[in-house]
Amino acid sequence: SCSNLLDRNIKTISTQKRSAYKKMDITTDVELIHLMLNEFYISVDIT
Repeated sequence: SCSNLLDRNIKTISTQKRSAYKKMDITTDVELIHLMLNEFYISVDIT
């Protein structure tokens, strides 16, 4: 249940990132995942 929620959250972040990065010409999954993980850890820190 928790991992399911996390999975959806990551997909949402991924979608937002992809649309933002298309505008910025950042397209590599490595950069995307790196930034997603950074945001994920920050949000975990806050909660």
